[in-house]
Amino acid sequence: MVSRYSRYYRPVKRTEQIKQTPQGVAATVAQAFVYGIFPLYWAALDSVSAMNVMLYRIVTAFAVMLLVMVVSGRWGRFLASVRSLWRTPKLFWLEVLAAVLVSIDWVVYIYLVVIGHTSEASAANFLMPLINMLLALLLLRERTTRLGIVSMIIALVGGGLYVLDTGAFPTLALLMTFSYSGYCLIKRFIPLDSFESLTFETGVLTPVAFVALAVQPRFGVPAGAPAQVWVLLACCGILTVVPLVLTSYGVKHAHFLTLSFTQYITPTIQLMLGILVLGEQVPAHRFISFSVIWLALVVYSIDIVIQHRRKLTLGGIAG
Repeated sequence: MVSRYSRYYRPVKRTEQIKQTPQGVAATVAQAFVYGIFPLYWAALDSVSAMNVMLYRIVTAFAVMLLVMVVSGRWGRFLASVRSLWRTPKLFWLEVLAAVLVSIDWVVYIYLVVIGHTSEASAANFLMPLINMLLALLLLRERTTRLGIVSMIIALVGGGLYVLDTGAFPTLALLMTFSYSGYCLIKRFIPLDSFESLTFETGVLTPVAFVALAVQPRFGVPAGAPAQVWVLLACCGILTVVPLVLTSYGVKHAHFLTLSFTQYITPTIQLMLGILVLGEQVPAHRFISFSVIWLALVVYSIDIVIQHRRKLTLGGIAG
């Protein structure tokens, strides 16, 4: 069975050689590190509701992206891309849906950190690569290897152990995982680069976000909040854009294999921060479920290495 959006989907093919540089690797690791320390930032804003923090993040990120687009001379190209997208309504509304999905991911992530469940957010991020593979398998009818299927089964077992251990269904973690994985799935169809996408997505949501803040007393900030809260809220946009810039540079100067492995840095840092810095109490036996999830990632990583070497052997990827 072929997806009804297949005619818009074009698998990315690497037609040019990419030479990995130290700067490219550094940028890739740096973006994973920046994403990893996000919990410290959101925890410092625990006096503001997670929803309002997300609204500020949308508005300020759009302001920063407007500045980036104008200064870099991309504004005209961005408008042309949006006009082109508008001429294909299905793709236009898919991109709007992507904006909604990423906002859901943002607010759930912030909420989990604020209520002291950083480890749950970390588990969600560990599972995302496998969920991405599952969605591509089910919805895009992409093929996977036996090791890929084994990794998903192991991850499912790990998730089941997590549910049994906590005694509660991880609704928020799964909402976070599937909203972002759905976002990533949609991005496969959208002919916008990462900068254009973020500008469009935050731009679509900014009017709603601004009105939602404007109707609240003090724009959603509690009375008596120190100046640092306002500063942190104002800088949410910069925090959002910096790792995007690093990622954009990294994908052009680092091998796919490097990018694949650095995606595990973020949830590892989040888990460590939750336990060691934010004081989250994680029972020792809960690491059994985490260990099973990590095993799934090991199998997944082995599969990536095998596929990468196979492509090298066939001459599909050089450098």
